[in-house]
Amino acid sequence: MTFTLPLLRRRAPGLALSVLPAFVAALIAGAAPIGARAQTVAPETTTETTAETTAEAATEAAAPPASADSVVAIVNGEEITLGELIIMRTDLPEEYRQLPPAQIMEALLSRVAAETTLAKRAIAEGLDATLHAKLRARVDARSRLAEARIRQVIEAASNEEALRAAYAGVLANHVPVPEVRASHILVAEKAKAEDLLAQIANGASFADLAAEHGTDGTKTSGGDLGWFEMGQMVPEFAQAAFAAEDGAYVGPVQTQFGWHLIHVTGKRERPAPSYEDSVTQIGEELANKAAEAEITAARDGADVQRPDIQPADGAIADETLLNAK
Repeated sequence: MTFTLPLLRRRAPGLALSVLPAFVAALIAGAAPIGARAQTVAPETTTETTAETTAEAATEAAAPPASADSVVAIVNGEEITLGELIIMRTDLPEEYRQLPPAQIMEALLSRVAAETTLAKRAIAEGLDATLHAKLRARVDARSRLAEARIRQVIEAASNEEALRAAYAGVLANHVPVPEVRASHILVAEKAKAEDLLAQIANGASFADLAAEHGTDGTKTSGGDLGWFEMGQMVPEFAQAAFAAEDGAYVGPVQTQFGWHLIHVTGKRERPAPSYEDSVTQIGEELANKAAEAEITAARDGADVQRPDIQPADGAIADETLLNAK
């Protein structure tokens, strides 16, 4: 039996799924500033405001070097460090991590304010001593440490040297493929295509005629189809385009879509992808390969012993068992 472990999953621990959307919404809409930064009315843009903004920027520039132990807030008497917020940010989906840092900071502080208060209330009510809480802490700790190990493996397997070596392999295996660039004018009748071809022979602009008479989406770009391989076009069109010389006008050519006039505007062999265009995909492939290998080795090398007498399989769906004292 094969198991697939979701790699580097993004999740927000400590919150019920029904509560999480409120914090996600805060990131989207912009969390209300808390603590010393709170304000009830957005100030108008004035010279004074601009001066204040400049002063704030100067203050940030003069701030001491940040560290994971830097205290960013004190909530109900508990110090909240920058390191905690950094970890919380890494748990956010990619689209939220791309938001401005100040917006993320305020949203996460809002979340911490709620979580810290709720956690203290839970402790006061003895919820931290429940079986559910203890098991959740155990599961989360194991999962986090396993994930940390996978991250370490991925970083080692997809460093700059490994990426460059993999890209060298891409170049070595690159097979040149002939490509053509062409524009076309698609019309419904052969006679119409022949008339347009005569106008082109008399000096009319192919692009202008395509814009005026073309019947497909390329008319807005003068009929330009961009670069394509033989197999990317219907056979009749591709054969005519690849057989023609660069700069030639071909047609009318009939396909299942109608009648085409073709202007061949370029011929080449498809270039190998650049390192910049390839590095993301290469990195993902190296990361997945390394992670899967590490997980497989860990799973296959684990010493797993199961008692002869076990609960019925259906017990795994009985969440009421977690209510036991």
